[in-house]
Amino acid sequence: MIKNYFKIAWRNLLKNRAFSLINVIGLAFSMSVCLLILAIIADQKSYDQFHSNKDRVYRVLTHGKNNNHMNDMASSAIPLGEELRKNYTGIEASATLVRNIGGNVFYNEKIASGGGYFADENLFKILDFKLLEGDPKTALTNPRSLVISQEMASKLFFNENPVGKTVTFKNTDLSPTGVDNGNRETDYGLFTITGVLKPIEGKTHLPFNLLASMSSLNVLVKDSVLNVAQNDWNSIWANYTYVLLQKDKTEADLQNILDKISDKYYPKGDVNQYGLKTKALTEITPSNPIGNETHIAIPKIVLLVLGVLCLIVMLSACLNYTNLSVARSLTRAKEVGIRKVSGATRSHIFGQFIAESVLISMVSLVLSIIILFLLQSLFSGLMINKYLNINFNHTLPLYLTFLGFSLAVGVIAGLLPSIYISAFNPIQILKSFGGTKVFKRLTLRKALLVMQFSVSLIFIISTCLIYLQTDHIFNFDYGFNKDNVINVTLYKQENYKRFAQEISRNKNIAAVSACTFLPATGTQNGTMVKKAANLKDSLQSSYIDIDAKCVDVWGLKLIAGKNLPEIPSQNGERHILINQKMVEKFKLGKPQEAVGQKILVGENTVEVVGVVKDFQFLNVMREIEPLMLRNRQSEFNYATIRISGNNQQETTKYLEETWKKVNPTTNFEYEFLDEELLLVHTVFSNVANVLGLIAFLAVFISCLGLLGMATYTAETRRKEMGIRKVLGSGAFQIILLLSKNYIKMIAISVVIATPLAYFINNLWLEFFVSRVSISPSVLIFGIFILLSISSLTVLSQAWRAAKVNPVESLKAE
Repeated sequence: MIKNYFKIAWRNLLKNRAFSLINVIGLAFSMSVCLLILAIIADQKSYDQFHSNKDRVYRVLTHGKNNNHMNDMASSAIPLGEELRKNYTGIEASATLVRNIGGNVFYNEKIASGGGYFADENLFKILDFKLLEGDPKTALTNPRSLVISQEMASKLFFNENPVGKTVTFKNTDLSPTGVDNGNRETDYGLFTITGVLKPIEGKTHLPFNLLASMSSLNVLVKDSVLNVAQNDWNSIWANYTYVLLQKDKTEADLQNILDKISDKYYPKGDVNQYGLKTKALTEITPSNPIGNETHIAIPKIVLLVLGVLCLIVMLSACLNYTNLSVARSLTRAKEVGIRKVSGATRSHIFGQFIAESVLISMVSLVLSIIILFLLQSLFSGLMINKYLNINFNHTLPLYLTFLGFSLAVGVIAGLLPSIYISAFNPIQILKSFGGTKVFKRLTLRKALLVMQFSVSLIFIISTCLIYLQTDHIFNFDYGFNKDNVINVTLYKQENYKRFAQEISRNKNIAAVSACTFLPATGTQNGTMVKKAANLKDSLQSSYIDIDAKCVDVWGLKLIAGKNLPEIPSQNGERHILINQKMVEKFKLGKPQEAVGQKILVGENTVEVVGVVKDFQFLNVMREIEPLMLRNRQSEFNYATIRISGNNQQETTKYLEETWKKVNPTTNFEYEFLDEELLLVHTVFSNVANVLGLIAFLAVFISCLGLLGMATYTAETRRKEMGIRKVLGSGAFQIILLLSKNYIKMIAISVVIATPLAYFINNLWLEFFVSRVSISPSVLIFGIFILLSISSLTVLSQAWRAAKVNPVESLKAE
């Protein structure tokens, strides 16, 4: 029986090619987007599933308590791990990681780069990071022990056994994720390779390419190479604590222990009010965003939104299938009547139409998987995925999920048509086909169609605004001149002076300076400052260290006072520049009045020698804040160079040659400032492209639904239109009669969606200090696109119905 259902379904599929093609294309495109979303969700859910003790492993978070409103941080104090091990029961193992290592490893003129952590030997007891070479029990025990990845080992040692080999390590602050290359080089000295990591079997929230023993950190601190407060419970920013509970203990038991430790080391009334909380290993990804995270992943709320989008897209596609099936059902009413008269029961008819729906869904699945590969390729090329690193692994469980999803879509899409078509009265059908009605009232279907077009209009307007905001960011006035500025990473402060002196002679070099970090690229340093005349008057201020020529390189405008001295004081920091916002927030009077005033920065009293016009040193989403421009040469990380703009390629080549000449032991790495600022623009372009695709899909699906409704109307009113034409109605009148209800529904969608689109887009635009306005022209343009596409869909069906020969319509009965 089931075999016959699918055989007949396949014949009907081939017989009604246009109907089948519309359904298959609509479902396939919708399903492909949903499969992409399912693949992304599956990837994010796959984190840390390879650890054998994953259900007993927890990471300790730090958060503010009492009057401290600090958000959750993934990091915690270094002494916490030892405190848990020594003083509390129920803890099988605890491990501490510190994030201050990452850079270049040298061996016999070969080099490999990687970032990672200082870690104690308990890490291998808690998490299943396996070693290809070395003993996990002792690999992280002795000072100056280093465990490296297989990739690094291949670059350094080829076929040699790395264990026991001595290497030189130069730290550059390369991050464990590899996203941040660092900008300062510190010689950590000699290390011994004690292990080679086996490639990880799955995805981890803790990526790294190397691990150094915790005792190595002790040696580096003792030798004054590093300054890390190892016993400071208030130093919570770069350290991580992992706990493996005993099998008979629960998360609640661990939380009770953490509460006791928190009360002990962060008592009420203390300056720093920190609390501690547990986070299960399997809940780290996906989760809500927190500070000092070890990896980049999609927040849980975003996955939830993607899931809702998946549901909306597929429900819309299912509704379209329902609309088209109902419209086509009238042409198959006699078939149903004859089959019922021949002995078919309602369940037989129901099964037949469900089989057709499932078959169309399965054919759509095949096409959607082909489209999915294209979408995955496009998604993998987006800048966003450089950070998310989503792997689209097409595993058997994933394909089984796709298959189950397709079956569910087929059943849901075919359920309503199957119920109603199987309920046809055979006598009524055979007696009067023209009088057969599937629905006496179409209120629900009309409401759903209005909802579809409302969602489509919101997507269209949102896409337009994202493109406009992206273009606005691209052309944003930062308050400094970002063009023709090259930034060279110094790594060592002594590299700057030799390099600057050499390149200053070149005619294509307009100005050379140095700075701590580059403005508007997301980095921020801050400190508390006080008025020297009134130490109770304080202000939180950001700061950038620059030299005097940086004002010219960046094109900053001095509105009061003078520039920093070209030769800094040898007796410590003495002079600073401040921006207008600091004058305002610190209540220093007018800019001219601020010049000469003394400010306490740390332990130094400095003089304000000048005030610069406000410029955007933070990212474009944030308001301008108080800023000090300091001049401490020991803090310089970049040489920032203004070039003439002529022969950029030749100038860049000259800079590289000169760098290698004066700093032969340090890599030459550079970036144009305007290109670095383009990163934000690129990310928004990615978002705009994704939303544009969804907007297209939403309109496409809605138009398919509209096509179904229009076809339904043309079929049910076929004889009426024939009579009207015989009585003298023209094509225009017929088109107007068939189209007016749909035009009304589209108009209702516009009325509903326009204020919603304004409200929704205004919410996200509020995050930008500098933003585009939601002008009437944007709303009108979105409405025009929707009306154009939907009207074309309706009018095409109305025109087709109007051109039918009335003789053909009337002789059918």
